[in-house]
Amino acid sequence: MNEVPSQLGTSPPVDVAEALLGGAITRLVLTSLKDVSDVSVADLHVLFGGNARRAWSFDLSFAQAGARKCIPCVMLCQAAGRQIDSDVSHEFEVLVALNGRGLRVPQAICMDPAGETIGYPSIVLERLDGEANAVKLLRKLPAEEKSSILSDLAVATADLHRADIDPAELDPALGGLSPVDIVRRQLNHWRAQFEANRQEPLPVLAGLFNWLDDHLPEPERISLVHGDLRPGNFLYRNGRVTGLLDWEMAHAGDPLEDIGWIYRPLWSPEAILPIEGFLERYETELGQKLRPHLITYWRIFSEVKFATISVTASKAFASGETRNIRHADRQSKVAPCLWRSLEWIRRFEGEVRHA
Repeated sequence: MNEVPSQLGTSPPVDVAEALLGGAITRLVLTSLKDVSDVSVADLHVLFGGNARRAWSFDLSFAQAGARKCIPCVMLCQAAGRQIDSDVSHEFEVLVALNGRGLRVPQAICMDPAGETIGYPSIVLERLDGEANAVKLLRKLPAEEKSSILSDLAVATADLHRADIDPAELDPALGGLSPVDIVRRQLNHWRAQFEANRQEPLPVLAGLFNWLDDHLPEPERISLVHGDLRPGNFLYRNGRVTGLLDWEMAHAGDPLEDIGWIYRPLWSPEAILPIEGFLERYETELGQKLRPHLITYWRIFSEVKFATISVTASKAFASGETRNIRHADRQSKVAPCLWRSLEWIRRFEGEVRHA
């Protein structure tokens, strides 16, 4: 492994760390892109530190095919102690599949899936215009601007779900599976995550997985599902969504899963644009009317998924895999998810009766 900043720049002085990392990025570009030369990395600086990822911003310039190319970039580096199992190569390949389709997603530039050059599994993407500040969006912007952004999010979400992508292109194991079996694989994924990370029986959560399996609806269509679409994971500017970010959990499935996740209570935009208004705009873009009980099903799924992520984060802290203090009390987030799920099951049953 090449010498790179320990812990993404926390040990060496900042100028030394950035010089080392800039050199590693240069080597990655030279070995990843075809026929490039004279690579330069400028204005390299840390963007933010998330729960288990670090982001660096820089301007990339190189010569290729007789022309000079300049690309504003962001590099996402995967650190330890994650709440979810993910693979940067999967995220990169999803973006490659989406590039060139007119969607609001960043261009995939190159990747270091094993961390051989950068020091951590990393991907380099185009840096899009806008900001992703969820608190500013939900609490500080003028009401009209907030509403405009969330209405445009419904359009961007519909555009994504219309993309014609073969599920087997994302995961060869999906080839030949029925739509309901494709969706069931996602449910089974989260059940396995729960069973591998629970530190106590949690029988209600275990029972909810059984309920979801017993009531799994036949999806009206299969699409690419973002998997973590919510405030904080998209860019916005001047009343519009400028880019969808963080594709770690993208997968083929029922697109209504994304809507259930967008409206989870922790980050829900309900007070700005009620889910009914979001659905109306989304349905208009798709030209399709959605059945209420299907939305409710995926809202229940979202609570179970968030509870499982919380169980996983708590286990990571308890086992010493991470010292991130945000994970220390994550087990306390589970009970509200369970209560909410049980309440929504009653709603689901009523909606089914009136369907």
